[in-house]
Amino acid sequence: MRKEQLQKFHTGGFNDRLFVTKLLGAVWAGKTLMILTRILGRGGTTLPGRIALTIAPRLSSSLIGQLAEGSLIVTGTNGKTTTTALITGILKEAGFRCVHNQSGSNMAWGVASALIEASSWTAKLPGNYAVMEVDEGAFPGVTQSIQPRGIVLTNVFRDQLDRYGEIDNIRNSLKRGLEAQPTSGFQVINADDPSLVSIENNSCTTRWTYGLDLDLPTDTFQNTGRDIKTCPRCQKKLNYDKIYFAHLGHYHCPSCNYRRPEPDIKLTGRRINSAGTAVLQISLPNEKIELAFPLLGTYNLYNLLAAVTCAQALSIPVRVISQALEKAVPSFGRMETFKLNNKTIIMALIKNPVGANEVLRTILTQKDNIAILMAINDKIADGTDVSWLWDVDFEQLSAVKDKLSAVLVSGLRAWDMAVRFKYAGFNPDQIQIEEETNLAINKAIEKTPPGGLLFILPTYTAMLEIHRTLNKMGLGKPYWED
Repeated sequence: MRKEQLQKFHTGGFNDRLFVTKLLGAVWAGKTLMILTRILGRGGTTLPGRIALTIAPRLSSSLIGQLAEGSLIVTGTNGKTTTTALITGILKEAGFRCVHNQSGSNMAWGVASALIEASSWTAKLPGNYAVMEVDEGAFPGVTQSIQPRGIVLTNVFRDQLDRYGEIDNIRNSLKRGLEAQPTSGFQVINADDPSLVSIENNSCTTRWTYGLDLDLPTDTFQNTGRDIKTCPRCQKKLNYDKIYFAHLGHYHCPSCNYRRPEPDIKLTGRRINSAGTAVLQISLPNEKIELAFPLLGTYNLYNLLAAVTCAQALSIPVRVISQALEKAVPSFGRMETFKLNNKTIIMALIKNPVGANEVLRTILTQKDNIAILMAINDKIADGTDVSWLWDVDFEQLSAVKDKLSAVLVSGLRAWDMAVRFKYAGFNPDQIQIEEETNLAINKAIEKTPPGGLLFILPTYTAMLEIHRTLNKMGLGKPYWED
């Protein structure tokens, strides 16, 4: 619906009564279902949007059409939720009102549910921007629907083989989505990912790139998540001068000269201050900035750069960008931290080999007194194929098993995870199996030493279950109460 049509609708001058009736009915149905599902302790991120889109298929475009600045989409395999949260934080610091799907529900109905929640019962959506993370498979359809002003692409890795197959399918989906974007928009691309840079589309949009320019210490990980080994253009071997993780790094093809472009925005320095926080140096097109960034992990450096680059594309002042990022906190289920007495609980979603390896890398930087709880489900939202567990370098965790106070496995595929740990080098007697996640959480907390750390590594639906249990224990609160 065009903005002038929406203005007529809200001022009484719009005479498409059937559409108005459907839109209002969809919003009312969605809001009512959201209230009911949350009374039952559920998130209300899927069913309200599904039902509302059945009633009014153009609901998302109609609501977003009311926003003065339009919409932004973040997509890719890993980093969507954190990048979306960082961009939203920057825009809010700049004084804009934003809508975003902070729960991580990123299919078309998750986007619709977030918009319904932010709108009024009369289908008015106040604010400036919608910042939405979108599933790679849903990306073309959502882009076609909401016509985003900006698109941010994080990376492409193997993920949910039952849905996507190999990464060529993901790249094709991203290509279709990029081509559906209005030509007046902009795109933000990770220059360190050769599979992203090689995506060519017919869009005439402005393209921004970002990447790392750091010398990081080498590690002993097997890099089992490296999915790109040949040149995307000529299929010859791709060479690397630097690899940060998986296939992200500084690459070039000696056969056809395909290479990493020089990023518009790059991270050029990192040091740790006396408080243990990373202080980062970032090179922008016209200046350099330094800021303290509290989030852990190399993968979060990429999320940070994606957010900075998007903000630059929107002409947000550098001072505002720095202030917002220094206040960053972990997103829902992504290195989210809870305190219980003198114990620390950290929950980190895992869903593919690359993401899981990066979480393990963070765990290995910690001191002793660590307990581990793996909670693996194989529902549709998790991906029904759990063979990816065999591509995660759990052998690195086994190599330091003496510093682990407990190793527990839970969820629908708890026994599969126990077998994987066994073949990674853990003694079967050290692996505790508790299929019920609520019981497993209590056991894991009990096994965590005073002053120790409990790392919970769940798949998506297991994360939601665990979050509800922790909320009932008085730890944290549901995302919709933030």
